[in-house]
Order: sequence, then structure tokens, then C-alpha cells
Amino acid sequence: MTTELLLYESALTECMRGFSDEQRKEIHTQLIDTGRELLMTYGPKKTNVADITEPVSIAKSTFYLFFDSKADLYLEIVHREQQAFEQKLATELADIEEPKQGLKVLFQLYREFAETNPLMQQLLLDDTALQSIRSGASQERFEALQQQSLEEIIPYIEAFQEQSGGLIAEHDPTAILGVMSTIGLMVVRESPRGQASGLPVSMT
Repeated sequence: MTTELLLYESALTECMRGFSDEQRKEIHTQLIDTGRELLMTYGPKKTNVADITEPVSIAKSTFYLFFDSKADLYLEIVHREQQAFEQKLATELADIEEPKQGLKVLFQLYREFAETNPLMQQLLLDDTALQSIRSGASQERFEALQQQSLEEIIPYIEAFQEQSGGLIAEHDPTAILGVMSTIGLMVVRESPRGQASGLPVSMT
């Protein structure tokens, strides 16, 4: 490790010590909230770190005490959106026992999520947004987030399959999830934002 890097890390550590636990938590939350608003409005390519830190009243260098990169912040925002959706799934599906009804509600919730969440629409419609995350964030963390999404939704599908014993049970859960994803993409492309993007609605 070079002397310059050691000095830089030492300065960052000393700076972090200047914040109380409460201040660090507050700044972390403000960075996420501000980043979410800016990224949804302008996208990752038109949003830089200074744009995010200025409303929070911290120096650009202080940002890196909380996140390794802008892409890491973006990934954290996506993770929180995903957690909110998973929590809604757990609440809405908790008391449903009839398999077909359960899958119907699951599809409806997934469609609603794609239709109403601006951040998810951005990721589905703008390849550069997704690429920005992949190229700038930890690949390990990116893949872990994708895997977590599967692990949270597939158990619901499997549970309904076990209860159905019919045609539903014959399909691979990941194939059913793939259908849901396709429907979600079609919904987004049919939305005003999707039509404005110029992407075709048809998936064929």
C-alpha cells in the first residue's frame, strides 16, 4: 500500500470519528434519500457524487466514508426497494391458502411493483442504468442481490405449487418467475414512460 493511500485512509478514518453514531446514521439515510430522488429523476449517468452530497451538506470526500462508489449507493437504494416489495408480498400473501388465488395475487403485486416504481422502471427501460451498477459496484454484491430476489419470491411459488397438485405444480418455479418478469417488462413498456423511451411494447 502506498504512502499516499495510507494517509488518505487515515484521514477518512479520522473524519468518521468526528461523527457520532446518530450523525452517521442520519447522514447515511440522507444520502440514500437524496440519491434515490436524483437517480430516479436524472438517472445514474447524469447524477454525480457532488449532486448527492451538496443537499446533505457534506464534502464529496465524506461520501466515500459511507459508500465505496455511486454505484454502491445505487445498489443500496435498489436493495431497499426490493426489501419493501418483499415485505408487501409477505403481508398480502400471508393468509392466502388457495393456490390459484395466491399466484394471481403474486402476479398482481409484481405487476403493480413494475407499474408504479420509478426506479424499477428506470432499470427495465434504460440499459445504461443497469450497466452503471454492474460496472461500478461490487460484482459479488450485485449477484448476491439478484440471488436474494429469487430466494424471496420462489418460495411463495413453490408453496402454492405444493398445494395445487395440478398443472401449476408441473412448471419450474423459475419459469413462472420468468413469466412474471416478462409481464412486468411489458407493463413498463406500455406505461407513458415506456412509450416515451421509444422501446417496442411487443416482446416478440
